[in-house]
Amino acid sequence: MNTTNTRMGLLLGAAALLAGCATSHTAQVPASLKCEPAAALMAPCPAPAALKSGLTYRELLEAHLADRQQLQRCAAQQDDLRRAINTCNARIEAHNAELARMPVRKP
Repeated sequence: MNTTNTRMGLLLGAAALLAGCATSHTAQVPASLKCEPAAALMAPCPAPAALKSGLTYRELLEAHLADRQQLQRCAAQQDDLRRAINTCNARIEAHNAELARMPVRKP
């Protein structure tokens, strides 16, 4: 009887250990989204042209116009970046809503 009880105890112990190794089914969470704007959108805007001493009025106007064009391009770049971020945020919200709709399984 003692040998039987010892064997039964070892068998139950082994079964308990193996039960911890059993696979359980859990819902797989989709990969998270990454928002990586294009490198051109992340590039810094150029600095204004340096003005040297003794410029003519024409040279001053040319520098002014060049700086103004750079500012306009920079503003357009910022608008494009803002749109890209808004699009990305909308995708993340849709992704999170999808995750919220997934059924929760308790172990």
